[in-house]
Amino acid sequence: MLALAFLLLGCQDSYRVGDFVLVEWCEGEYPAYVLDRKGRTRYRVHFDGYETRWDAEVPFDRIKSRLTEPPQTPPPLCDRVAQAMGLKKQETKGAVSPYKVGARVKVSWQGSVYKATIIEVVDAERFKVHYDGHETAWDEVIGAERVVAGTQ
Repeated sequence: MLALAFLLLGCQDSYRVGDFVLVEWCEGEYPAYVLDRKGRTRYRVHFDGYETRWDAEVPFDRIKSRLTEPPQTPPPLCDRVAQAMGLKKQETKGAVSPYKVGARVKVSWQGSVYKATIIEVVDAERFKVHYDGHETAWDEVIGAERVVAGTQ
């Protein structure tokens, strides 16, 4: 029995710091990258597009696959994160918005362009965004005209 366990563990592919991976988290599978290896079968990962407070230590079996490059479009915010951020579920009234919660966009702000994530759809033409890499104090509601063509 012990030999079988060694054989199974020995056959598992290991991940290295910096590898992009798909991790089972929240209600689905989310892109992440490996920050650190915590023993033979545990890894510390950072979920792409999320603040560092959502970094997690995960067992090997929750890492579903290795990604060859970072994903272009992350999945929408999971309910747990949205709730922690005080966000409401997206409601649709009247016209349908071309953007959804969790969409990654580039936003024009005072002559510069910044990467952001839509964290709330206010209506068809207005969205609350979180600027990637910045504190939540900078989150703001913007009009669709500030979304730069060629979103991420």
